[in-house]
Amino acid sequence: MPRVAFFFGISIYIYTDDHPPPHCHGVYGDYAGSFNLEDGELMAGQMPPKPLKKIKEFILTNQYELLERWNELNG
Repeated sequence: MPRVAFFFGISIYIYTDDHPPPHCHGVYGDYAGSFNLEDGELMAGQMPPKPLKKIKEFILTNQYELLERWNELNG
């Protein structure tokens, strides 16, 4: 499970051979969630408001690169 980013104590992972839709996994302390790469929305799990906002901003800012990485690992 490649970690693709780490910022403000948040780890972002994209798993190999994962199910659609394209998404990443965010981990912050004891919290974890799956985030849609199209809109940055939380699909499953739980995340406090501040890291939730930072993850969404990260996804939207780096969307092209994250979707490329998803396609490399799951294509």
